[in-house]
Parts: sequence; structure tokens; C-alpha cells
Amino acid sequence: MSSLSLPVNPEFSSFRRGLARLLTVLFVVALGSMLVLGTILVLLQLGGVLVADGDFVIAAEKALGPITYGVAAALGVLTLLVAEAYGWKSTD
Repeated sequence: MSSLSLPVNPEFSSFRRGLARLLTVLFVVALGSMLVLGTILVLLQLGGVLVADGDFVIAAEKALGPITYGVAAALGVLTLLVAEAYGWKSTD
């Protein structure tokens, strides 16, 4: 088992174990995408502020905002699904 894999309860069905692994991959992809998009958005806005171009700041948010927020929302849902797939409880 690699150091990056999460333990899946051996009592789970093979379908659930496969689903947990798939959801974990999707979670990692969504997390990386959100971090990259968010960083690009913030850096573009920072650049607009530094050159005092408010229209550029607004354009950057309008261009990247919806996709960044959509990926962040999907990440939130995937977080819940991964927790359920692995059988985690709120007390864990």
C-alpha cells in the first residue's frame, strides 16, 4: 500500500472500495484544480491592484470566478462523499 492511499475497511464490498478509491482520485483532482485556479485568480487581481486597474480586477473575477467557485463547490460535495465512502463519522 502506498503512503498516499487511505485504508478502506476490508468488510466493505469491492464496489464500495472501488468507489472510495475513485472518489479519492476525484477529490485530489478537484483540490488541485481549485488551488491552481484560486491562486491564478488572486495573482491576477493582485496585479490589477498594483497597477491600479480596477477594470482588470473585475474582469479577472468575471472570467475565473464562476469556474473557481464551481470547482470549490464540487470539492465540498466530494469531501462529504469521500467521508461517507470511507465510513468516517463526525467524531473521527
